Amino acid sequence: MFDFSWLFRVNGAKRSLTGVWALVFNLTAIGFSLFYLYTSGFGLVSTQSNRGVYLMLTSVLVFLLYPAHRRSPTDRPSIVDLVLIGLTVASIGYWIDQYVSYAIFRVSSPNQYDLVMGAIAIALMLETSRRVLGPIISILALVFLCQLYFGPYLPGRLAHSGMSVERILEFTYSTQEALFGVVTATFATFVFPFMIFGAFLERSGAGAFFMDLGTAVAGRWRGGPAKIAVMTSALFGSISGSSVANVVTTGSFTIPLMKRTGFRPHHAGAIEAIASTGGQFMPPVMGAGVFILATLTETSYLYIALINVIPACLFFLFLLSMVDLEAVGLGLKGLPDEEIPSLSKVLAGGWHFFLPLATVIGLLFWGYSAEFCAFWGTVAAAVLSWRNKATRMGPSDIAQALAGGAASNTSAGAAIGTLGVIIGGIVLAGLGLKFSAVLIDFSGGNLFVAVLLVTLVSVVIGMGSSTTGSYIILSVVAAPALIQLGVPTVAAHLAVFYAACLSNITPPVCVSAFAGAAIAGAPPMKTGFAALKFGATLALMPFTFVYVPEILMQGDWPDIIVSSLLYAVGSVALAICLQGSAPIGGRIAMAPRVLFGVSAVLLLFPSSWITDVAGLIVGLAAVLLTSAMRAPAVASEAGSRQD
Repeated sequence: MFDFSWLFRVNGAKRSLTGVWALVFNLTAIGFSLFYLYTSGFGLVSTQSNRGVYLMLTSVLVFLLYPAHRRSPTDRPSIVDLVLIGLTVASIGYWIDQYVSYAIFRVSSPNQYDLVMGAIAIALMLETSRRVLGPIISILALVFLCQLYFGPYLPGRLAHSGMSVERILEFTYSTQEALFGVVTATFATFVFPFMIFGAFLERSGAGAFFMDLGTAVAGRWRGGPAKIAVMTSALFGSISGSSVANVVTTGSFTIPLMKRTGFRPHHAGAIEAIASTGGQFMPPVMGAGVFILATLTETSYLYIALINVIPACLFFLFLLSMVDLEAVGLGLKGLPDEEIPSLSKVLAGGWHFFLPLATVIGLLFWGYSAEFCAFWGTVAAAVLSWRNKATRMGPSDIAQALAGGAASNTSAGAAIGTLGVIIGGIVLAGLGLKFSAVLIDFSGGNLFVAVLLVTLVSVVIGMGSSTTGSYIILSVVAAPALIQLGVPTVAAHLAVFYAACLSNITPPVCVSAFAGAAIAGAPPMKTGFAALKFGATLALMPFTFVYVPEILMQGDWPDIIVSSLLYAVGSVALAICLQGSAPIGGRIAMAPRVLFGVSAVLLLFPSSWITDVAGLIVGLAAVLLTSAMRAPAVASEAGSRQD
């Protein structure tokens, strides 16, 4: 309980710190988490401190943990890293200290120190994101900065009069519109406290409990290990909200188990990748982008979580159907009884892990802010861990949870400053409305084509960014186009958010699928295409939100229930078509397989009650044809056994 030896070692993605540098990292991380636990519980800090400290400490931790290049030291920061840390503290500390003075006396007239510190801070944010996410998002930010200066030379609608270097630096750094804008505010205020909450839940034993719960529920089913992966990733996604974190955490157990019971390696990695991606929109604690969505649409987080319940359940229904039919095709069975824990014993030993989640949900229903709920959820996780002696969180465990929350933030938070730069470039040049106009013109005002273009653009942008980063950019340049075409604001933003999630599993660059492939020892691209197949309805969700608003609980309850049931039937029909297997009877012929596909299209893309009825009739015909074609085969098998 009082073992603090871990303070002197940190294993990161590319650097393993030891000794004094590990101590510096861990103490900084603990202080970082404590500061934002305080702000989420009590909120008694200035706006500039809330935003500035977040960017400052995120970058400091990144420079400590991530090397600049392959030749950098792997057990300590280099001299260059230390210089960058000093510049980070100086430039962002200057902004925190001088913001009030700037806002009162120097608006539109920044002094030389403002400009120099601004240039340094912008460069540091680009380097922070480059180290963690690669160069693409930093290059994209530079492009958006350059277009501000070279505005007169841009083509068509994108052209503008151009801005001076001083104006670009002032808007990006000195104001609260770009680098320190809404993206930074949302992560500092909402997202990071929930990361700390997730770290406390995991440290208290909730992660192991959810894994055991999934095994106890689904272990005996055919293809049980894959269904365990789906269930545990959905449950763990409620406390992590990161698809890659899900893959690495649950996949280290589920992927080898899937392979051992007969799943092909690339399918094992793909199933974990798409299940983990689903954790991004699985209530109650969804991906970080949802907090941005709630902020941009001026909608409560609780409302966003509630209307996502049906889409998330329908997505996981399709995924479970795909997994089940894959197991049918391979003739797989469940796990041996000796490897399956007793459900009653699992619940008896860990039912209390649901209480921190219930605390968060209950406080949200009572009207408290999301960050306040995260604070008390964290407290509840620490207190309830004392129910079992094996999971009691002592001082060392609490310190490790605090450090772990800050460390997990480095992967998500590294892009925030750079995303602020991109958003600043879009806003200052007015590119949001211009791009929306271009999108509308290109689609000819056709809503279906516009949604298709938004989905394709999200995949391209997602190649160089996280789900959150993709959504933030698309929310400014693509969502307004859908809104102009008549899509309700929340539905438009959700369509964009789900399209951004799709980029996690869409080749050629699909980070979640690549993480699953690495664990499975499978070809990355093959795993990516398999993940896209297993998550096919994710590509359809943006269209669903536009054409079937009942899925988002918009309308009367009878319509909501009927639409949800029809969509569920269409999802199962699509799974049968894609897999070529039926839940009962195994492989099916091409004719009924095509009929199942037609039924899925009619039910998933309804235009009226006529298409719904037609979809059900075609689906019933497919079932009857499958049964009719199966009967002679069964009779033949029975006759051969008698012979």
